[in-house]
Amino acid sequence: MTGPARMRPHVAAGLHIEALLTSDCAAVYVAGELDLDTAEQLVQTVRTCLTHRPNVVRVEVSELAFCDWYGLKTLLSLHREAQRAGCALKLSGTARPQLVRLLAATGTGHLLTATGAQPTGTARRRHCAAAPLTAPNPAPGVPSARPATVPAPAVA
Repeated sequence: MTGPARMRPHVAAGLHIEALLTSDCAAVYVAGELDLDTAEQLVQTVRTCLTHRPNVVRVEVSELAFCDWYGLKTLLSLHREAQRAGCALKLSGTARPQLVRLLAATGTGHLLTATGAQPTGTARRRHCAAAPLTAPNPAPGVPSARPATVPAPAVA
C-alpha cells in the first residue's frame, strides 16, 4: 500500500463506521450504537482491514454512544480473530462510562485496551506510528485514534 487508504464509510441504522488503512495499521472509527442489530457491519469492516495484514487495528470508541453485551462479545471475537491473524485489535479514544462499566463488570478491559497483551512474533513487532491513526481532515464529530482511556480501577 503506497499511502493511507480510506475504506468506503458504512452507515447502518444506529452505527456509522469508517476505516483508514496504511501499510501497518488500520483505524476503525465507530459512532452510534454497537449492538445485535449493528455488530455485523463492524465485523465486516474489521475483517476487510485484516485482509490487508496490519500490525494493529485500532477501534476508535469516543463516539460510541452505546455498546451492549452483544457489542462487547463482537469486539472480543474480533480481538481473537485479529490475534489469529497475527495482529492486535485495541480500543482507542475515551470510552464512555457505559462501556467502561461493561468492561469492568466482565473483566475484559485488559484485552481491548492499550495495556493488554500484544501479539508475539517478529512479523508483528513493528509499531504503528500515531500519525496514520488520525483521521485525515477530521470533520466535527469524527473521533481521533488516541489510545483508549479506561480508568485503572475499571479494568482491574
